[in-house]
Amino acid sequence: MKIAVVSIMFKQTPPPAYGGIERVVYNLVEALVRGGHEVTMFATPGSYCSGKTVVVPAYDPARAPSGIIKKSDAVSEEPLYETMRDYLRENPVDVIHDWSFESLFVRRHPEAFPFVVSTCIPPPPDFRRRNLVACSRAHARLCGGTTKHVYYGLDLESYRYDFHKENHFIHISKIARYKGQHLAVLAAVKSRSRLAVAGNVEDKLYYHGVIRPLTFLFPKYAEYIGELPGTNDQLRRARALVQTPRWFDAFPLVILESFASGTPVIALGEGGIPEQIDSGINGYLCNTTGDIADAMENIARIKPQTCRQYVEEYYRAERMAADYVSLYKQVRDGDGW
Repeated sequence: MKIAVVSIMFKQTPPPAYGGIERVVYNLVEALVRGGHEVTMFATPGSYCSGKTVVVPAYDPARAPSGIIKKSDAVSEEPLYETMRDYLRENPVDVIHDWSFESLFVRRHPEAFPFVVSTCIPPPPDFRRRNLVACSRAHARLCGGTTKHVYYGLDLESYRYDFHKENHFIHISKIARYKGQHLAVLAAVKSRSRLAVAGNVEDKLYYHGVIRPLTFLFPKYAEYIGELPGTNDQLRRARALVQTPRWFDAFPLVILESFASGTPVIALGEGGIPEQIDSGINGYLCNTTGDIADAMENIARIKPQTCRQYVEEYYRAERMAADYVSLYKQVRDGDGW
């Protein structure tokens, strides 16, 4: 099939440092190409893939916000629309797979090409899209209607794993109140465990007012180590990944990356996370800070080998691509939802 994949107009695809959804898009494109499909990816400058990359020059990844946390962070997708319009006029495809936020081309020209639209975040008010695909069952229920879901997948050959761990835990996410790093720090203090906190500072007030004071107050138990260029090296050494979201976390990629690294996950059961963790088998689902502390104390009961086996069985990029190809064929044959 000839497939146009539209990435997010924030970071490069794949991202040079850590970037969840851009990594998902890249993994999908590479798996589609390996599967024999002809893929064209629309993305920001600096992006690349094994198919064809159409760069949208209006965007500068170096100046893009790390996420949309206020109205001024929104990025206009008009340049993306214009680039797609001009390119697709001369280079038709069998299907468009749109990961962008506004989906301008497929909304303005819904009959031009068959399409699916993927979303990676909780839907904003009045969010409506035809042929919408979420990333977990819980996410699909939140989106409502006839929304389908496809789980993310990884290129597992690129992940090293280690079953012999160092004596510390790690939390990886943007430093922001809705990510709840302070809960992980308090759990580490309660369980007398060592915790490394990693991620770019998105919420400066939260970092300077909460996280930094906690690391100064409890230096024996918590340390902020900054933003990571990638997750694998840190994850494969840690005893477990700790995730403490205070919002609907649809299906965090870093949890799958932890399993690929042979590392269990301790997490609050928000959003789609309960669909990723088999509590007591590849990690622990928690409800409170006390639960997280207890899980830290009992992490030796989880076998790292089981975590790697789990992701190999369920979360390969090839499986994600096959699931999406099935949906591409549906819309190509006129069966939308």
